[in-house]
Amino acid sequence: MKFDENLEQLDEILKRLEEGKLPLDEALSMFERGVALIRESRIFLDEAEQKVTLLAQDGEEVPYVRASNRV
Repeated sequence: MKFDENLEQLDEILKRLEEGKLPLDEALSMFERGVALIRESRIFLDEAEQKVTLLAQDGEEVPYVRASNRV
């Protein structure tokens, strides 16, 4: 999984859903795919956060401020 690819796919899904021209079953399928991409992206971000914390440590933990609007 590549984070940037997920963002591109999410952007495309959002554009198509916002058009409002999809049949309900296709819109639902796209929505489900979007949710899955968001979950994958969150896992990627959580792992990146852990790596940054580990790499930044020099005998003590470096404080990390998490964005409040995280999905």
